[in-house]
Amino acid sequence: MHHYNAIQTGLALTPTTIGILIAGALAGRLAQRRTQKRLIWAGFVLTIVGMILLLLLAGLTSSSLASIPGLLLIGLGVGTMLTSSVNVVQSSFPDKEQGEISGLSRSASNLGSSLGTAIAGSVLVTTLVQPDKTYPLALITMIVFACIGLIAALLLPNSQKLQTTS
Repeated sequence: MHHYNAIQTGLALTPTTIGILIAGALAGRLAQRRTQKRLIWAGFVLTIVGMILLLLLAGLTSSSLASIPGLLLIGLGVGTMLTSSVNVVQSSFPDKEQGEISGLSRSASNLGSSLGTAIAGSVLVTTLVQPDKTYPLALITMIVFACIGLIAALLLPNSQKLQTTS
């Protein structure tokens, strides 16, 4: 563990933020060429590959720079996945219900983020495994949840390209 303070942690996670910003900026163009379902799949796959890369590189080196590629892929994946999933949800309801659906969608997203953070955090602070094994265990836990999300995305109905709501 690097024992970063809050500012150092924020700086270390900057590649993820950059990935999310890039994916968000490209979302409109991507949605014109691909279905939302395919973009959600791609987002999950990029996220899973990024987490696996983090897991592998963490075992090889303790350098913070080694985490940049994995974090960037995670950001690209999350940005692609979230933009497309919001489009799928929003486009499934009539215009008169968009306010309620938007609020419900954000609430569910925040609940999922909080739950994911709590689960990964619980794994990180567990005393059931050796301290040097908690980071890999937390990443493996997140990979498992991401794989469940990918399976759920594969079950989405096939549809035509949806209009972006942004």
